[in-house]
Amino acid sequence: MKKTVIALSVCCATLFSMLLWQQFSEPAVTASDALTTQEQETQPLYMVRVADGVLAIYPYGSDTATEVTDIRLSSLREYDQKLMQQGFPLYSEQELTSFLEDFGS
Repeated sequence: MKKTVIALSVCCATLFSMLLWQQFSEPAVTASDALTTQEQETQPLYMVRVADGVLAIYPYGSDTATEVTDIRLSSLREYDQKLMQQGFPLYSEQELTSFLEDFGS
């Protein structure tokens, strides 16, 4: 009986320690953190727009292009031309790289 009580006490202490460790080792996510992450996922980093007949890359919300490509709007399919004339959002550096590779070829 004494061994059972000791074993049960050790198990409870271990479980309690694990719960405390988990509680304090993981950073708490606040509502503002979640909103910031959500905004980052939904707000583009770049917009591709037409400038003087070619595609240009603009930081989101800026009117100054960071890169003007040699990709002519007239070389794109009609559907892609319409997208670019409206402004095409890119949400990451990887999307920007893929976009330039796909349309630059």
